[in-house]
Amino acid sequence: MIAFANGATQFFVPTHLLAVVALGLLVGQQAIRLVIPIATLAAGLGVGSLIVASAVRENPAALALLVFAVVAAGLTVMARPLPSWAAAGLALAIGAALALNAPPQEFTIHAAIVSQLGFALAAILAFALVTLVAAQARVPWQRIGVRIVASWIAASAILVLALRLAR
Repeated sequence: MIAFANGATQFFVPTHLLAVVALGLLVGQQAIRLVIPIATLAAGLGVGSLIVASAVRENPAALALLVFAVVAAGLTVMARPLPSWAAAGLALAIGAALALNAPPQEFTIHAAIVSQLGFALAAILAFALVTLVAAQARVPWQRIGVRIVASWIAASAILVLALRLAR
């Protein structure tokens, strides 16, 4: 139980939240059926977990998450129709990068798997919650609010990218 909670709390890192909230705003704004993006996000989390299990040493997952956050937030700000396959592909990429950026910090294989499950559940629930909230924005000022939040996410991710790449 503790490993599950450790994995779930490991999700609440700003980099993870920026990417998942940006993706949720995009999917909610596009009014895409929630089943496909959740399935592809879960598949991406699974792929990333398998890559983590193969003991990859250095990976640029944090930078990739920031880039994906900028892309998803930018697409939300533009508010143009997006094919569902593009949102699904972005969800797959974000899911894989999330799992790569959060390797389990447990001592046993069983605890590591449970920790990854907790992380995946937290990511999927946060994504679904943000998507459902963004999908409820029907009045013009609410849709503008979704775009404003997305622009803040894009600006924050770009600032962090600039600071990381300036080193």
